[in-house]
Amino acid sequence: MMADKIIGLTDLVATFKGMRSDVREKAAPRIVVAGGRVLVRAAKTEAQRLGLRRTGALIRNLAMKRERDAPQGTTEYHIGVRHGRALGNGKKVKKYLAVSKQGRIVTKRENDPFYWRFLQFGTKYRNATPYLEAGLAKDGGQAAVTAMEVTAKKLLLKE
Repeated sequence: MMADKIIGLTDLVATFKGMRSDVREKAAPRIVVAGGRVLVRAAKTEAQRLGLRRTGALIRNLAMKRERDAPQGTTEYHIGVRHGRALGNGKKVKKYLAVSKQGRIVTKRENDPFYWRFLQFGTKYRNATPYLEAGLAKDGGQAAVTAMEVTAKKLLLKE
């Protein structure tokens, strides 16, 4: 795993443990989101560098999301690509009706990057072009840890 190669993680944990418990509960999500933003930005940059920008839908829909159904006492964040229903129903998402292969009428969304998994993991016809773990692979996750440390120190100063 990459976690043992990340430098500064012990300092981050020590800084986090030095906070008051009420501040720690409010600060934890902010600290994780700061690191996640760096990883999402790195994944977007890597996807563009690899030439995965045809319509821009894949890059535009790379995002971080908080998991609603996390186990009691934990908070989970996922980094991935919004696709299908997860694109939402807002004004920016244009939907239209289409006929599926089975002859059913289905709702499709314009610029839906349903193909993200084919690019990330590959198929039997196409080799994988991994772009999601680019943030960790590039500098061992050091930029994410640094962003998390900066956020933790800012929150400590507010305390």
